[in-house]
Amino acid sequence: MAVGMAAGTLVIGVAGCGNDKSSSPAPTSSSSAPSSSTSGAPPSTSAAAQPGDYSGLLIKPTDIVVPNDTFTLAQTLPVPNPAGVEGVFMNPGGSRKVDDTIYVYPDATQAGKALDGMTPSVSDPQMGVKGPLTPADVGNRGSIVVGPAADGSKSVGIVMFIEGKAFVVLEFNSPTTDPVPADVVLDLARKQDAAIKAGLPS
Repeated sequence: MAVGMAAGTLVIGVAGCGNDKSSSPAPTSSSSAPSSSTSGAPPSTSAAAQPGDYSGLLIKPTDIVVPNDTFTLAQTLPVPNPAGVEGVFMNPGGSRKVDDTIYVYPDATQAGKALDGMTPSVSDPQMGVKGPLTPADVGNRGSIVVGPAADGSKSVGIVMFIEGKAFVVLEFNSPTTDPVPADVVLDLARKQDAAIKAGLPS
């Protein structure tokens, strides 16, 4: 999963994590998903959650607070397996992208297994982000990595966490010369966590 993998790749992975996001998981996705995903997609499980419209759980464009910049929701894609949603947000010039993927599993145990499956690819300096994956104060088992993409094409910030039966991968891509601070990425992840707590039935 190349950088930009988070949402797109997860959608392609679970559903994927690449630049081209299909309804299936993958971190980076197509134009709507992060250009290159750094993380891999979470593994699907034998028991699938009931499909549904989870778009209401996504953060809003106004939740993305970056000085002198604004974002719009460029695309929303359903995650068919297990279930969930992926939202791709971009700034006017397309230089910054946020790929936000929420995977909804039948239970918290399976969500945790998905996080375990994604971790190696995100922290692999040859495939993901060149930076340490460290604990993050968001959701359950939150972690964050910020640094240049393995191919040096961009700066990437990825936060992963579990909230109940949901597994979230949030990826922020920006130019290598204009990296987004870790606290901005983490703030956005906390807003997403709050939205899930408020809107996802247990």
